[in-house]
Amino acid sequence: MGAFCVFGVSRAVSKQIAEKKTNEYEGRRALSITEWASRRDAMAAALFESCTKPYRISPELDSPQFCEDWIAVNPNEIKLAKVMVRGPKIDKGGGGRKTQRGRVHDLARVHGRQPVRGSAR
Repeated sequence: MGAFCVFGVSRAVSKQIAEKKTNEYEGRRALSITEWASRRDAMAAALFESCTKPYRISPELDSPQFCEDWIAVNPNEIKLAKVMVRGPKIDKGGGGRKTQRGRVHDLARVHGRQPVRGSAR
């Protein structure tokens, strides 16, 4: 079980969001597949350029080196990439914050080693 993952903005996630938001009809006329695809691609490009909130875009990985490799595979498809580690949520006193059922909350934190953008280590 890994606890490291990459947070950022991905073209693939932007395209998935655009697929859900793009209408299939213009008024009463149904759009053709090519018209719909061009509208979806335009919306996906706009979402990718305007989005500033990072989301989890990678699966959980075992170490930060694997996250750096994941980023280096296709650096043009993601932006605002951060390697984050999952850990317990800490309260002011230093103890773990618990849910009503007694479990400790998990929280994603920025990992200390950040990959250099565009380099393949």
